[in-house]
Amino acid sequence: MRVAALVNPFAGSRTAGKQWPILLQSIGWEAKRVDTFWSEYPGHCESIAASVRRSGYDRVIAVGGDGTLFEVLNGLWWEERGDMPSVGMVPFGTGCDYFRNFENGTGMAARLKTALGEPAIKVSLGKCRYPVQDGMRQRVFANVLGLGFDAEVVRRFKSSNFQRLGLFSYGISAIAEMRQLRPFALEGTLGDSSFRADAVFFAATLGCCFGKGMRIAVDASPSHDRFEFVHAAPMSPMGLFSPIIRAYLGLRQDDSVVKRSYGSGAVLGSSMPIMFEADGELLGQTGIVEIELIPDAFSFAGGMTKKQGN
Repeated sequence: MRVAALVNPFAGSRTAGKQWPILLQSIGWEAKRVDTFWSEYPGHCESIAASVRRSGYDRVIAVGGDGTLFEVLNGLWWEERGDMPSVGMVPFGTGCDYFRNFENGTGMAARLKTALGEPAIKVSLGKCRYPVQDGMRQRVFANVLGLGFDAEVVRRFKSSNFQRLGLFSYGISAIAEMRQLRPFALEGTLGDSSFRADAVFFAATLGCCFGKGMRIAVDASPSHDRFEFVHAAPMSPMGLFSPIIRAYLGLRQDDSVVKRSYGSGAVLGSSMPIMFEADGELLGQTGIVEIELIPDAFSFAGGMTKKQGN
């Protein structure tokens, strides 16, 4: 099996770049079948991933966080030449929320061996389509597409000078955004049903966690052929504080606070532009977005998906 490792050396406050060669060496002879490619700038992993698919690699390992995986999957998915390889992940980063959906063992060496191993399990992807200046753009995502509050937090976090502080900096960004919540109205369809709601955030989820470990979509799983849609109505900053704390503690939310539904797609519009993100990567602002499920889109080299909903 030909294996390509796409490494974001800046992930995990630059620990990925320092530790990857040591980690690879620690697994002995298996390291010889891994070709390492280094990302040099934002978006570079996407073009590298397209290239390794064209080159016929069987397994591509994203070495970094959720943003690295997002770039890798988009590079692989939109490249039409070559067979779609299976994907693994060695987590370095602040959140690594997608990785939390799987039983992958403890310790980095064990996680690398899982990323190299067989078998890989079939998982779904989400696809979003939204207008840009010169037409429509499409992106795929593995874990979550978020509109509103969580995207505003991502924007603030990525523009801060303290990203190296990781989760602490993310928490400060969340508190700052809680003080200036921006409610918005959404209207459209979720699955086959009409939908209208005033909200401070909306998310289409395939994974249980987002926002650096918040367990909000408790019934979601990458191996399910459906989205879990979650949204919260406008509330005070203190009203939002409690659901956030409960999410980080892994407690199920009160259904009167966080509303949830399920389906394979959505078309949503708003009278005002809303900040939105996918897998922790800021996509910009939009007044309309189309969301589609791609079941069994690719194979992920992970342990069993964790049992959700408990």
